[in-house]
Amino acid sequence: MPVPSPGGSATGGDAPLALPADLAARVGDYARASRSASTWRAYDSDLRQFRAWCARQPAAPSALPATVATVAGYLATLADAGYRPSTIRRRLAAISVAHQLAHHPNPASAPEVGAVWDGIRRTRGMRPTRKTALDTDLLTRVVAGLGDDDVADARDRALLLIGFAGCLRRSELVGLDVADLVETPDGLIVTIRVSKTDQEGEGALVGIAYGSYRPTCPVRAWRAWADAADLREGPAFRAVSRHGHVGATRLYPGSVARIVQRRVAAAGLDPADFAGHSLRSGFATAAARAGVADRSIMRQGRWRSSASLDGYIRAGRLFDRDNPSGRVGL
Repeated sequence: MPVPSPGGSATGGDAPLALPADLAARVGDYARASRSASTWRAYDSDLRQFRAWCARQPAAPSALPATVATVAGYLATLADAGYRPSTIRRRLAAISVAHQLAHHPNPASAPEVGAVWDGIRRTRGMRPTRKTALDTDLLTRVVAGLGDDDVADARDRALLLIGFAGCLRRSELVGLDVADLVETPDGLIVTIRVSKTDQEGEGALVGIAYGSYRPTCPVRAWRAWADAADLREGPAFRAVSRHGHVGATRLYPGSVARIVQRRVAAAGLDPADFAGHSLRSGFATAAARAGVADRSIMRQGRWRSSASLDGYIRAGRLFDRDNPSGRVGL
């Protein structure tokens, strides 16, 4: 994927601006920082797929720059092949970004392509399959099976309870360092330094209160894990070998899903129903069921709009006191 070129033409048709090599390199670094590394990798993969598709066509049309007809045909091919609308949308975004950065006319923004995309959404759109929310009752059942003397159990208890009570995304949870969790008389102050929705890197503070019950208290669980692993600095959540050896490197986001699924399976639940995101959705569901105000849930989970939150809390409020089915005399 190309990045904005420091040698691009200035406005008004002036000659390209030549920069010293070290400054040009820094321009490239900052341009790449405009999106996460995982996003650039996904775009690169999507562009390779698009180029390969173009090369297989009878006339071998150009992929960059591409014509409106080429992009529209590509979207139709993906839809006919059964690709999910979310995948098609991401590939369209990759094509769009590549054309913008290369200073080519952008076929992805053409009305013809927009019409094809709208048609795909209407005819191929699917309701997203949501994983089960790991709410308070289920989480209590899961952590009840974790021991007090096993290092892996101590890590998983802390990871599950902090991920739940902090309403953290997987990447936020594994991105924590020891220094990011500060215990106070009121609970843990958690510093989120990197987040999916924090593209400016401003960071956020999240408060996690002491639990009412020792087995499900996230603050005590963190203290127990930190003591068992002798954590002083570096990653907060690390790999633990089957012999109880604690590694030095942080877990990957995908590890959260595997830990959740392994622990829910041990509790007699179907692991296919759960994922790493079940912690975050479980907290929002439980908070809504407990009558917590939307603005408070949004603040804890750092949602930017009530529309984004609504999909999480709707299930938690199906049977609140305003449910009319219980008030019609049946």
